[in-house]
Amino acid sequence: MTVAIYGKSVEECFFPYLQKLVQCLQSAQAEIICEEDFAGLLKEKYAYAPAFRRTFNRTSWVSGEADMLLSIGGDGTFLDSVEYVKETATPVLGVNSGRLGFLANVKADEIESAVQCIVSGNYFLEERDMLELEVDGVLMEGFDFALNEVGVLKAATSSLLRIHAYIGEVYLTTYWADGLVVATPTGSTAYSLSGGGPIVSPDCRNIILTPICPHNLSMRPLVVPNTARITLQVESRSEDFVLSLDSRIRKMEDSHRLTILAGTHKLKVVALPCHEYYETLRNKLKWGEDRRNDGHCFD
Repeated sequence: MTVAIYGKSVEECFFPYLQKLVQCLQSAQAEIICEEDFAGLLKEKYAYAPAFRRTFNRTSWVSGEADMLLSIGGDGTFLDSVEYVKETATPVLGVNSGRLGFLANVKADEIESAVQCIVSGNYFLEERDMLELEVDGVLMEGFDFALNEVGVLKAATSSLLRIHAYIGEVYLTTYWADGLVVATPTGSTAYSLSGGGPIVSPDCRNIILTPICPHNLSMRPLVVPNTARITLQVESRSEDFVLSLDSRIRKMEDSHRLTILAGTHKLKVVALPCHEYYETLRNKLKWGEDRRNDGHCFD
């Protein structure tokens, strides 16, 4: 089995757990390849240079070479790792070295059991939709997909955006707002949630439209099927706006027409048997928690 490792940073408190991860994989006779900048960071900061089979970067990543990609970090690192596997069937498992970690949900003290599940094949794969973005009908290389959301946001100005939205050829509405988040079910617990959007199980096949601070009391989030083709045309006083795809951003002029749809590429996320989505909601987001009921049980 070959495992790829990707990360961007490692805090001192997590470094021993990273060492344990590598040792567990090596003890299980797994071969390891590591992203070259991450390998360089480990060597420079910790003088740690385990026997990786090789290092890789975005141009030298070989489809099918690794059986799994381990993302070491938080949810931002997980989102960045998608760049490597978005056009392949390589599944991703997130190992959480930070705080919340909704996508990166393997905790430090679960590393040993997680490796045992990986090498024994005791896991299953969840297929997650990704959004595809066209700008004026064209895919922009490196800026054409999102696992969590596409965000249309106002630039550095207090003026609201006017976002004209269409579903297919049908006019939907004009959002007067600070912005609009178009999210996948995976991204429903991210920016969309902060804007008052619904939590949608990743098993569902939907797209969520969540306005950010709309200047209209009746403007509510909307859930549409993932077969919908969403077109947006933006108007602003500054004649520009900020376009975000997960953690990547660009400034855009109002003249551009945006088209968002569920893409043909799907992400395979590794799910361990001890991790359940609804349990993660309770544990990570404290979903449904009511301290009035602490210590009480009901027949």
